[in-house]
Amino acid sequence: MSSERTAQRLSRILAVLPWIISRNGANMDDLVARFHYKDKADLVKDLHLVFMTGLPGYGPGDLIDVDIFADEVHIDAADYFARPIRLTAPEALGLLAAGMTFIQSDQAPSALVSAVRKLTAVVLPDAESYVHFDVPTPELVRRLQEVIERRHTMRITYVALASNTRTVRSVEGRSVFFNLGNWYLAGHCHLANAERVFRVDRIAEVEELDDAYELPEPPSDAIVRYRPDDGDAHVTFTTNPASSWVAEYYPVDTRDLDDGSQRVTMSVSDPLVAARLLIGLGNAVSDIEGEEVVAAIRDLRARISRRYAPAK
Repeated sequence: MSSERTAQRLSRILAVLPWIISRNGANMDDLVARFHYKDKADLVKDLHLVFMTGLPGYGPGDLIDVDIFADEVHIDAADYFARPIRLTAPEALGLLAAGMTFIQSDQAPSALVSAVRKLTAVVLPDAESYVHFDVPTPELVRRLQEVIERRHTMRITYVALASNTRTVRSVEGRSVFFNLGNWYLAGHCHLANAERVFRVDRIAEVEELDDAYELPEPPSDAIVRYRPDDGDAHVTFTTNPASSWVAEYYPVDTRDLDDGSQRVTMSVSDPLVAARLLIGLGNAVSDIEGEEVVAAIRDLRARISRRYAPAK
């Protein structure tokens, strides 16, 4: 499981526990609906994980007690979760800075604006007089937002980051958002027949079409993530302990090996993306399997050798 999915799961568990405890129990259907679980089985997986955690010592009396009976969930021996965990000063400042930055991007919901205002009053009462975050908004962002508001399909010319190739795509826009220091367009791509995220600064041209569409419910997440597709290339390789960051940085599946290394499986829409990563890792990876990616590695190595070959 990649770090992104792990972090999302942990964040949800830390929200679920205080909610159950404060109500002296909760119905499973209510929990599934309120915390956006796929189904009850998905919820039970998290509750089983909670059952195996507790305070240091980790004896039977130190572990959290989770009781599920007749679709009702009760939690004992976890009073320290009765109220949300308090933020440390650095955590509060970091959260405040992130929230204020997001608000400047004009993408923040009203609930976040209200939360940042309340946090600011507690952490930095005079913040507005000396704290300012300026997130420049490219003109193309406004253009994309206007097309989405009119619910019109757009035709974009997109320059791929990995291969620098140009493709023309029809996209039903879902949202335009700021994330990880860049602006992104999220939408349903007709060429891929799937949800895709495009960096705005890689969009060379935009044309508004007459085709109309309806936005789905719920809307797409404003987050940058890779969504695997049936047509993806797959590669499996082993990383040494020093390269464990790969599993934390990329959306991959992993299996821990006895010697501390990991067996990693990755899906990529372009084999060249994985080839660049694996060549960069050098001797830190071994036992590479995946026909398309292995072929891309051979081709990329040959091109690198030709480029840096000594002049004759």
